[in-house]
Amino acid sequence: MREIFSKIKKLDLTNYYPLIFTAVFVSILLQYRFPALEAIFYDFRVKYDIGTTFEDNIVIISIDEESDEFLGENFPYTYTTYNKLLDRLLRDNPRIINLFGNITEPVSELEERALLELKSKIKKYQESGGLFRFATEIDSWGERIPPEPLREIGYSPAIINIDSSKFAKDDVSRRAVLNISGEESLHFWTANEYRISHKETPIGLNDVLGAYYVREADASFSLFRFYTSPVDNKGHLKKVPFHRVVVGNVPRGFFNDKIILIGPSYVSNVNDYVLTPFNKVETTASKMSVHAQIIQALIQNKTVKQVPFTISNIIALVVALFLSMVISRIQPAKGLMITIGTIISTIVLAYILFVAFGLWLYVTHILLTIFIVYYIWVPFRAIGEYQRRYAIQEETKLLKRVENLKQNFISLMSHDLKTPVAKIAGVADIMIQKNRGKVEPGVIDGLKSIIDSTRELNDFITSILDLTKVESRKLTLTMSSKDVNKLVEDVVKDLSYEARQSQIEINTELGPLFPIEMDITLIKRVLSNLIGNAIKYSGNDTEVLVKTWDDDEWVYIEIKDNGVGIAEDDLNNIFEKFYRVKNDASHSIKGSGLGLYLVKYFVELHGGKISAESELGNGTSFLVQLKNQ
Repeated sequence: MREIFSKIKKLDLTNYYPLIFTAVFVSILLQYRFPALEAIFYDFRVKYDIGTTFEDNIVIISIDEESDEFLGENFPYTYTTYNKLLDRLLRDNPRIINLFGNITEPVSELEERALLELKSKIKKYQESGGLFRFATEIDSWGERIPPEPLREIGYSPAIINIDSSKFAKDDVSRRAVLNISGEESLHFWTANEYRISHKETPIGLNDVLGAYYVREADASFSLFRFYTSPVDNKGHLKKVPFHRVVVGNVPRGFFNDKIILIGPSYVSNVNDYVLTPFNKVETTASKMSVHAQIIQALIQNKTVKQVPFTISNIIALVVALFLSMVISRIQPAKGLMITIGTIISTIVLAYILFVAFGLWLYVTHILLTIFIVYYIWVPFRAIGEYQRRYAIQEETKLLKRVENLKQNFISLMSHDLKTPVAKIAGVADIMIQKNRGKVEPGVIDGLKSIIDSTRELNDFITSILDLTKVESRKLTLTMSSKDVNKLVEDVVKDLSYEARQSQIEINTELGPLFPIEMDITLIKRVLSNLIGNAIKYSGNDTEVLVKTWDDDEWVYIEIKDNGVGIAEDDLNNIFEKFYRVKNDASHSIKGSGLGLYLVKYFVELHGGKISAESELGNGTSFLVQLKNQ
């Protein structure tokens, strides 16, 4: 047990905090459905649904304040007025007529005769192939059915369902009632009769996408899709005032083969209007328009089925895992773009499923999961980035301090070494002068060896000092105009003694050049190093060639020897710091490995170039290019 507890203590859970928080918050999130928020996304899909098509097969005859004033009656109208309407309407042979609103009992003998006359006209219309149905409402008193003589014509409940107790509870109409207690709704009956009249197969409850049964209401429901806006004066629905039809102020054939919905749409009566996804604040969509939408949705079989919550939850978990991996591993800016892309992809996927297949994917969980994952992982990622940045800053500060200490140490040591080295060389030279011819030749040779060694040591110290200046960026150019040929002649003259010692002949081919701007000291160092190396590595009884020429852009300086050459692998690295060619000559010739590194740096500091070509056994050639300006 102690070992287990010790392992738990040693386990660093810091890296798992974001994952733990994500799992906890997403698990809590999936317990709630957020219907008010989901209603926003659902209604967006309904409003911009391109999966339905407008069909011009329904006409609404609206009974409103204008008709009351024109006819001099108040709704419900007399049977005499309905007879006048029917006389005009039946001339155009409409396919189906649905009459909404209260149909009251006759109050006089005249009205009784008018009722029977209305019944007779409807019967003749039905016998001729037309379809007629009374629409009834159901309230706390039960179903409001038509008077006894009209009942045999046929009637069906026509209910506008609103979300008052389920889903968003915002009183918006989104669901259609398909049947109640086994009786088909007016919408379902009308849609099937219209399909049959056009030789299409009628749809059953099992054929309606997303249909479901509610035991408490003993009714079947389904979400329906709008084929045009139901808001007054905004959609494509045809609406004609009741009184215009009565007086014949409608073109002949206007109602031919149409579904006719006759019912009240009083602006002053809030019960005649309803909220829809197109108008969620103001009641500007009449119930008659919504009846038409439901009938048309059932005719086209354009209803909606909800994708199970389990699938939405699984998608949310997959998205959470995906974003957690992405945000934790890539740059924050890319993580933000992928997060936004995931949000857009989710919305687009839900929209495509809706318009193409009538499937309602519950996206609230998925979108909230995306936000939760992002706002959990990003702060932890920012904390980690800050810690890494802080560590890098501290490390950089430490490295700068170490570098400064190193530079100061090298500088101090180099300066302090130059003085004793010079003293040693001076003492050795004095000893040679005083004891020449007085001591054995071996002693003089030893003193000369000391002087040569101090010279090599002094060159090495100078190189270290130059390297220190280069790395500290304290090296500045002192530019002046000078002929390169003059520098070449001076360097060759200085190295002539060393060349004679090795029986090496230095030949020059100096083309006519114009003076150029350069740091004379540094370029002289470049030439001394390259010509000196050519002398060192050429071997006895050989030749070193120094050649100059120019063109409009460059001044060229070529130093070529007949030495052992450099292997191709070494040739690629000769300008690296402290790099020395590994061959027999390099073991016998001393050097710091800094010469060519500094040569390249000095040349490039002037904006020039340097390159080398070599072949084993055939010597080496260096080409320096300086700007001709």
